[in-house]
Amino acid sequence: MDNSILVANIIAFVATVITFASYQVNSQRKLLIIQIFATIVSAISFLVLGAWTGLAMNIVAVLRNIAYYNKDKKIFSHKFVPFVFAAVMVVFGVLTWTHWYCVLSVTGLVINTLALSSPSAQLIRKSILVTSPMVLLYDVFAGNYIEAVKELIAIISSVIGIIRYRKESKNEKTVV
Repeated sequence: MDNSILVANIIAFVATVITFASYQVNSQRKLLIIQIFATIVSAISFLVLGAWTGLAMNIVAVLRNIAYYNKDKKIFSHKFVPFVFAAVMVVFGVLTWTHWYCVLSVTGLVINTLALSSPSAQLIRKSILVTSPMVLLYDVFAGNYIEAVKELIAIISSVIGIIRYRKESKNEKTVV
């Protein structure tokens, strides 16, 4: 195994541990702060691999999470903010394109960015079933295997959440 792949996957393991720790906090703001750090560490793992699209998507995701953290401020409270970040991801994706599979990461994270702006937890969980397989495949092709495992766990977790909270989802539809 190439040393850069080994180092990148060790760094990705740290990012994965931080990500899973974020799920243990009880507020969205705390979760976003921890996710920002996890995403920075993930970005470093892609940097080590020279996987420029993965690096770029993670940098934009850090900025997106900072904006979502500050959604109570006027500049970040507009409905167009998720679309701005999605557009920036597309531009960065085009600029960093190196292989056909880069489109998987860009597409997955654009959809994820739009879904995360939804107030519906079930919609976000369902979007992960679409976005995480794309990102997982990108991670495998880029050699970031621990990140791929993290996406696989996200898929499993989303399925569990969809099943566990399906009654709440039905109530969301009837209330709206």
